[in-house]
Amino acid sequence: MNCPSCSAPVPARGVVCAYCGSRLDLDLQGWSHLQPLGLSTNLQCPDGHGPLETLELAGATGCEPISLGRCRTCLGLFLPLGGLEQLLDQAVAPVWSVDPQLLSSLTDTARAEAAPLRYRPCPSCGELMNRNLHGKRSGVVVDRCREHGLWLDAGELRQLMEWVRAGGALLDRERREEEARERQEREQGERRQLAALQAERLALESGQRLQQPDSPDLLSLLIRLARQLL
Repeated sequence: MNCPSCSAPVPARGVVCAYCGSRLDLDLQGWSHLQPLGLSTNLQCPDGHGPLETLELAGATGCEPISLGRCRTCLGLFLPLGGLEQLLDQAVAPVWSVDPQLLSSLTDTARAEAAPLRYRPCPSCGELMNRNLHGKRSGVVVDRCREHGLWLDAGELRQLMEWVRAGGALLDRERREEEARERQEREQGERRQLAALQAERLALESGQRLQQPDSPDLLSLLIRLARQLL
């Protein structure tokens, strides 16, 4: 592709033009039914570039539109909770196989520029967001607020789309299912061990009670008391 500002050729995985320094709008380029709604008074760029522009993307048939925020300077995106999954479902057709070579390429050559590791404030509430890898071998570390949504740097949405097309989401779902099975088997084993320990304790307590002598009756106690008095 060529830079829209100076028409210079841009590397396949570049996010910034090497000639004029312009950022390339990779994430939402060519997205149909994109409606800008102006600057938001409630969302701020976590990198200090000011208010985010509110964009509305038409949802799939029967689905609500997706409202997101985008920084006009760094082109980062702030998506509401569940918005990323909805976007990926709309943009990528169902995938039934994994392409290991493409997955390796995505991991080795990330679209987003490498940035210093730091925790960013949520564009909505200002609290520091958590950082975590979005899916196995995606190469994308997102900043996530539990209450409001997640932040993607420029180019990361496009990379996640390519990750889904390469079968990364399928691979990640299989991994999570395997982890769930292992966790279930581990919990079942722990429950069996606990039941065995409880049965052993009950058997031990029952055996101790059988070994104890019978309690003396009332007549024996009276005879013993009378002997002591005499």
